[in-house]
Amino acid sequence: MLRNQKDFEPKKVDLLLVNPSVDYTKDQKDILARRVEEDVAIQNSPSPGVVYLLSTAKHNNLNAKFIDMVAESISIDKFLQYINISKPTLIGFTALTVQIKSAGCLAKEIKKQFPDILICVGGIHATVMPKETLEEFDAFDFVVCGEGELVILNIFDNLKKGIPLSTIKGVVTKGKTDFSFDVIEDLDSLPFPAWEELDLNIYGGIYPHRTKLELPMSTSRGCPFHCIFCVRPHGRYRRHRSAASVISEIERNISEFGCESIAFIDETFIADLKWSSKLFDSMIREGINKNIIWSCETRVDITSPELFRLMKEAGCYYVFFGLESADDAILYNAGKKFTISQVKKAVNWAKDAGIIVSGSFIIGLPGETEETVRKSIEFAQELGLYSVTFPIAVPYPGTILRKMAIDHECGLRILSNNWDDYDKQYPGVMESEQLSIDRRRELQRLAYTLNPKKKINEYMEKLGVKVN
Repeated sequence: MLRNQKDFEPKKVDLLLVNPSVDYTKDQKDILARRVEEDVAIQNSPSPGVVYLLSTAKHNNLNAKFIDMVAESISIDKFLQYINISKPTLIGFTALTVQIKSAGCLAKEIKKQFPDILICVGGIHATVMPKETLEEFDAFDFVVCGEGELVILNIFDNLKKGIPLSTIKGVVTKGKTDFSFDVIEDLDSLPFPAWEELDLNIYGGIYPHRTKLELPMSTSRGCPFHCIFCVRPHGRYRRHRSAASVISEIERNISEFGCESIAFIDETFIADLKWSSKLFDSMIREGINKNIIWSCETRVDITSPELFRLMKEAGCYYVFFGLESADDAILYNAGKKFTISQVKKAVNWAKDAGIIVSGSFIIGLPGETEETVRKSIEFAQELGLYSVTFPIAVPYPGTILRKMAIDHECGLRILSNNWDDYDKQYPGVMESEQLSIDRRRELQRLAYTLNPKKKINEYMEKLGVKVN
């Protein structure tokens, strides 16, 4: 984090982690465009994965730094200037699919000026396409697959001993054919994220918390469900932390950082109802609910009126559902395995409990027609959500959806492998015989027109919830 001029004073850095951007002004505009209200910041939060890596390095006497080129408004020239001063041993980019070309471009610029600095990339895209990533972006020396906390210390140990990095499980170098990696079974063994290394004032948060500070938290890794458009980078079974560990981290976030809101970012929060109930009961018993509010994302088919009431009592103010379609057949084929009837019940239960409800409907899943898209648009209006998004289906690497599109199942076809275009909102990189990309965009515009933005205070008043 480049906080001030002192950060540009010579000091050797072991590990430099980077959230890449080749045009931070454009990326910042994209974030602002996602706001439901101008004065309610969303989708602007640091990655807990990066901050876990910082903490792991810090606990093992490595000097690690993080640069968020978007949030910090860091130009390429300023970035290279910092590298020239800090001379990092290893630069590690974290990148989603839509960021991978930016990371590759920056790596190329680094190699031009500092050819001896090692550069790696991690994240979902590189994890599911390590060989292809190294072939496409030759400035990367290696890829880190899976959970970096297991790998990063081994990398520096091998560098110290002169042992090839290719011997490390989870590290993929050019020519290596073993792409396997281990997962962390005991998540309680990880040190809490090193938020002290970041300037938290530059992050507005993920959800409309309306507090001084929201921090993201992960209570588990892995997802047991089978949505065809998801990658599940942490595996197909859920590993969760102990409730005591989660409570301790929340208390630390409050006492050390002045945190007033938590965004639980688990792939599927409350998937384990017994564990979730224990956590919520602990939050109430320990009085956490009096000092913090929290939000989460979950599924409609693992809820109940009683659970939402317990969540509300424990401090939950906001829940996001991936609703995806208003057509039961499309939901089934997409691997959601729930029904429209369950959607209606879950949304109403949450609202009855006094919880703000948002959701998303994907345009263009297998079997989608103009009629089914219009059903989703109308259904969104009927549900009365605070915020609703209509992303266009993206065939991300590593998903079943991508394989279907490559094989032209359900008339699907991929239009582009330009990773810069792999954003959920625009421009769209897949179409079908039933629904062209142009028509998908037109229907997306119609969906947003018919589901206009709402004011959160007015929405809460309708729910009968006290406004802060």
